[in-house]
Amino acid sequence: MNMRQRYLIFLIVLVLFTVGFFTIGSSMITDELNEIKRVDKKIKVAQEKLNSAKIMNEQLSEFTRIIQNSLTKEKKFDSVETNLFVKNLAELADKHKISVVSMLPKDVFSSANLIEQKYTMELSCTYIQMGRFLSQLESLDHIVKINQLEVKPVYDRSKQQVEGQETIYTVTIELSVFKVLKEA
Repeated sequence: MNMRQRYLIFLIVLVLFTVGFFTIGSSMITDELNEIKRVDKKIKVAQEKLNSAKIMNEQLSEFTRIIQNSLTKEKKFDSVETNLFVKNLAELADKHKISVVSMLPKDVFSSANLIEQKYTMELSCTYIQMGRFLSQLESLDHIVKINQLEVKPVYDRSKQQVEGQETIYTVTIELSVFKVLKEA
């Protein structure tokens, strides 16, 4: 064998070695990428489960707060609770710049394991203010039920309504707050 043949064989072996090296390397990289994708999917699923669990925990803790706030051993609402709730409603209205015309606690209804305190509110506000107020009312830490909602526009015949000015409404809300009697 002459030198030329040896170089040719050496070159062919070198090319085969290079092709084999890149083929094996490519195969290994593809396997590793597939493994990374599989682990990525597992992490994504676990992260979604964790996020769902966090949201559920937050919602359940809000629900727990409402239940704890709504359990009582007393057979009726005491005046401190009633006044505190009226104060909360007034602060909520003030937060949304709503004029409170009147706010009255009404009769207390009691059954075997449920106590109901009614409130009647008369407000002067726009639809947007009323919507925000009702949304905030829904998020209070009490079991609240709106029994009646009456909305009437306020007409002032002595003044012409300026175009673009929002209409003011008289809103009468009758709502109930409930407490559940704890069993002894």
